[in-house]
Amino acid sequence: MNFNEQPSGRVGALSSMIYQAYDSLYASAGFYYEFTVFAWSGTTTIPATPNATIQKFPDQFGSGRAWIDVHKIVQQQLTSDFFTDGTYKPNIGGGACYVAVKVQGKYTAGSTSVVTSNTVLATMGYVYTSEGFNASLTGPVFTDKETFYITEGAESYYIWYDADVITGITIGGTTITPNTVSTSSTKIQGVDLIQLLSAAAVSGNTNVTFTTASTSYVFPIVRNCLNRYGNVTAHFLNKWGVYDSYCFNAVSKKTQNVSSEIYEKPIYRQTDLSQAWDYGVQVMTPFNVNAKTQLTINTNWIPENDNQVIQQMFLSSSIIVDDFSARVTDSAFAEKKRVNDKLIDYTIQLEFNQPLINKIVR
Repeated sequence: MNFNEQPSGRVGALSSMIYQAYDSLYASAGFYYEFTVFAWSGTTTIPATPNATIQKFPDQFGSGRAWIDVHKIVQQQLTSDFFTDGTYKPNIGGGACYVAVKVQGKYTAGSTSVVTSNTVLATMGYVYTSEGFNASLTGPVFTDKETFYITEGAESYYIWYDADVITGITIGGTTITPNTVSTSSTKIQGVDLIQLLSAAAVSGNTNVTFTTASTSYVFPIVRNCLNRYGNVTAHFLNKWGVYDSYCFNAVSKKTQNVSSEIYEKPIYRQTDLSQAWDYGVQVMTPFNVNAKTQLTINTNWIPENDNQVIQQMFLSSSIIVDDFSARVTDSAFAEKKRVNDKLIDYTIQLEFNQPLINKIVR
């Protein structure tokens, strides 16, 4: 029995997680593959009871192989509400779990030995189809940004990393160390750079260094002045399945869109049919009132390297602005290049997922 196609390293459960099995005995009478899928929080020890058991017949057009995709099963074990804004050093908590799959061939005369896949860490991240199936999400710092542009006045700005690899995060003369890694909930950790800058008593442009046992990853921090319109900081699940942060330091504005249905009451007074209505009588009564809040944000001028980050925000399954859940309502993303668009500036339309008032039929 062979597992010759399966995820490795860290994977995103919002993309396909394909396992391919092959057994040379597939032509045996009554043969089928039995997969057992395990997705769990805790240590790397595979639990005794699987989340699901899947039986597949050999594919006659695939030389007797069988495939399964387990990402939907894994998603059920993950949450996207692990992020608590204001926490200095958050853990990913329920935003990650371990995954493993076992398979054996069964047929009329007996069965083959059980083969176990490698154990991977899954998050609510994703990979681009162009990168191929089962592409591994490499780190150890989980962002595509090369420079952190943090507006003065921003309340939080998070960067996440592999806590098994990173040994320290340094700004100025201040270094913090990751929390002890013991389970899937502490495997990926984050740091609020705003609080780290404050602890280091550093203002203005500086660097933040993520150190491993063998190398260092240095990211410049550029502190932009706060514009007169105010700063909007958005946290969004990026392709690694962690909440990346981005400061939108240009014009922003909120609008409300209100909709409702109405029904009409009789235009006469029920106690006295001689009068049609009195002053102030409500003939048309609104019901099923719904109000949504939209937010228009602008990036201001950004480097071309940030295109990947903005694209990930468009594709994100969870965006948090002002501690409220939001989503991008734009239907198209035009990747801008400096050679064509001169100075790059994006305008993004967001809509909050919480209504302004409860949608209740009255």
